[in-house]
Amino acid sequence: MTSREERVARNESISREINEGIEEAHGPTSDGYVRMVCECGQPACDRLIAIAIREYERVRTDPRTFAVMNEHVMPDVEEVLSENDRFTVVQKREGTPAAVAEALDPRT
Repeated sequence: MTSREERVARNESISREINEGIEEAHGPTSDGYVRMVCECGQPACDRLIAIAIREYERVRTDPRTFAVMNEHVMPDVEEVLSENDRFTVVQKREGTPAAVAEALDPRT
């Protein structure tokens, strides 16, 4: 395990916790897009993505997947699962990134 991989995964997990609160505030039936924090591992990132609650729920079906700005993908710790003009869905690679994401998942 490298300290960078763990740090990136922890940063992403913090963003995910913030987004869980945003989702809860809007409720599961919210229509349209809500602004959520980019779930990338960059410590200084303060970007917001436009995402529908139903889209976010699809991302959250796996504790290893995150929604990030398209240009914030970190290929050494994650792979792209899908992307659109608003955000990219990434999955943590096996090993430390996936283990930390699973351990820090607020839904488990």
